[in-house]
Amino acid sequence: MMAIDYNLLRPLRALLEERAVTRAAERMHMSQPAMSTALSRLRAHYEDELLLRQGNSHVLTPLGERLLAALPQVLAETENLFRLQSRFDPTTSTRTFSIAAVDYMAARIAPELSRILEREAPNVRIELPAADGRLVDGMPDTLRTIDGAILPHGYVTEQPHIDFAPEQWVCLVDAGAGVSEHPTSDELLTRPWVQTLPAREGMSPARQQLRFRGIDPAVVAATPHFFVVPSLILGTDRVGIVPEPFARMAARMYPRLRVVIPPLDLDPVRDAFWWHHDREHDAEHLWLRDVMRRVRDAVIRNPDGGDI
Repeated sequence: MMAIDYNLLRPLRALLEERAVTRAAERMHMSQPAMSTALSRLRAHYEDELLLRQGNSHVLTPLGERLLAALPQVLAETENLFRLQSRFDPTTSTRTFSIAAVDYMAARIAPELSRILEREAPNVRIELPAADGRLVDGMPDTLRTIDGAILPHGYVTEQPHIDFAPEQWVCLVDAGAGVSEHPTSDELLTRPWVQTLPAREGMSPARQQLRFRGIDPAVVAATPHFFVVPSLILGTDRVGIVPEPFARMAARMYPRLRVVIPPLDLDPVRDAFWWHHDREHDAEHLWLRDVMRRVRDAVIRNPDGGDI
């Protein structure tokens, strides 16, 4: 096997994703002959064609498919390795930090996070990708591709984390739906429900608890976006079960919505900021964790999200 040239990793990804030398060269701002040379070297290294012509296009070999699936994580880990420093100065850093979260939690942390970055790290960039099913299903390995994720306990285990305050589950209903001030279980469970996670990506923590108790409400609408939930409830007899701070926030945004306490004895949602233990001693990440502790404290002081 030839000596490893790590400079070929990015051309390899471009070739496998574009499946054409010309497009890969344009994407990498390389000449076509240079990209052809890179493909030849990669084929020699792997002793595999990687790309096979099929009519007017190319398809990946089985090894090419495996490489394409592995490359995003490999490249992210390689970039993190070369970013490691013994010291970190936030005032001069241009680092980009990536924190995955559902839209509701992203909105809750964004005000204080923005204030801290503006004061202490004006050139640091923050990205808030969605904490989607792909991320959750790949835990803990997918934590290596980002700087952290805000998720409830149960989705992640055996990784370091910073806990947020527990939040009770409450129900959102339309004011005209005829739900009493203190509804019974039957009054809520016989209505159609809105779920905050698509069925193909599993169940929300609240619905998981209900399922464990042998209760399975009829879900008629689902969305991964908390801020879509109110529009799925307004003008209907549907019930949405959400963390109490979000419900209070939604009721302020949509006065027609009511917040009711479900008589279902559910354990509270326990969100945390999680990171992969590989980052435990990264100087940049140590600073980020200090920031996230301060953000967590600000969220605890302002549980109803008044800044949003």
